[in-house]
Amino acid sequence: MARPSVNVTTLNGQLGIVGPSANGVTALLLTCGVAPTAGFGVAFVCKSKQDVSAAFSNVANAAVVAAINTYFYGEAPEGTELHIVALINTTQLDALAAATNADKALNSAAGKARLLGLVKFPAGGYTPTVANGFDTDVHAAVPIIQAVANTWLAAKKGFRALIQGASCDGNAGSATDYATTNNRSAQIIVGELNSSTQNTLLAVLGRAARVQPQENVGKIKTGSLKVPENTVLTIGSTVIRNITAATLNAYHDKRYVTLELNEIAAGYVVTDDVMLCKPTDDYNNLRHGRIIDNAVRVAFATYYKELKDDVDVDDNGRMSLVAEKALEAAIEGAIDTSMRNQLSLNKSGSANVSVAVNPDYDANIALYNQNGISTAPSFNLLQTGTTYIFLKIQPKGSLQTINVFVGLGTI
Repeated sequence: MARPSVNVTTLNGQLGIVGPSANGVTALLLTCGVAPTAGFGVAFVCKSKQDVSAAFSNVANAAVVAAINTYFYGEAPEGTELHIVALINTTQLDALAAATNADKALNSAAGKARLLGLVKFPAGGYTPTVANGFDTDVHAAVPIIQAVANTWLAAKKGFRALIQGASCDGNAGSATDYATTNNRSAQIIVGELNSSTQNTLLAVLGRAARVQPQENVGKIKTGSLKVPENTVLTIGSTVIRNITAATLNAYHDKRYVTLELNEIAAGYVVTDDVMLCKPTDDYNNLRHGRIIDNAVRVAFATYYKELKDDVDVDDNGRMSLVAEKALEAAIEGAIDTSMRNQLSLNKSGSANVSVAVNPDYDANIALYNQNGISTAPSFNLLQTGTTYIFLKIQPKGSLQTINVFVGLGTI
């Protein structure tokens, strides 16, 4: 037995410090008064506040540095990749959103960007043209960035875009209603932090880069947005305490993202993560969009490896059952390995994934028709070389409305 003594050992990993994540890789398109060190229209990457300060070192860009460092990196952990393309501050949001600019930032991230922000810092004395609730370039940017997002999703490198709600007039009634549209890859962020819509956009973008893809950016357990103490939140010219629930509901119903007071702690939280599309769309919220983008990446990487492989076939030329089951197992394992924490779990504790390789047409006619296949396909691999794989993943739910009934009684 050892001599009596006191042993003291230091612990690590106890502070809950969040590190950068691949799911937080972000592209940022912005305007500024003086070219950054890299030059206008040239993509560059920042991973820290120091990088941002160096990239926008001219004093004329002080507002850009302050906004990114205080609000984006106030939320996103340093180390988070921010791939930036800057244009002159006379550029409007719709021009900024053009594929020629977005592609530079997205290519800088090698297609790994999961998020994209659009924000302008106009010159002093700029006079906005406000219509339908915002500067006109806000709405004009929506279909443009949606088209870019469609292109990148088709390339299996999807992202979701957050657009600055520039020059918001605070009138939800006059704001364009997006509840009947299909801009499922875009959001408009409404409100001003210390009179700046730039600050608000960057704070929400930073929160999205910080949290896991399946999490609502407004999740109360994540806490209030990390903004400086005494930061004032307004919508239009009205402070948040004077904004009615009806106004916030109207913005929400028209598919805008606003901020609101945290009702159990100091500070502000995001109201919800709605996208600019129909509420019946499967991807009507940011979290569903982010996990499907990830699932597309995993599915492509998994099955690209199988392309042009030789497999056994049966007497009818159909892929052997063993080979079909191997394809099913491959994606189930890949999704579980890469995305288990992002999805609901099955009874065995793995990601809840459903895979069917060449399922019977008659028994699954609705599934085929939903995907543009209106006649029974041939599964004769010797004749067509084509395989049909249907993959479904079960997302996590989100507690959107909690009804609690409280009363007195004998127990």
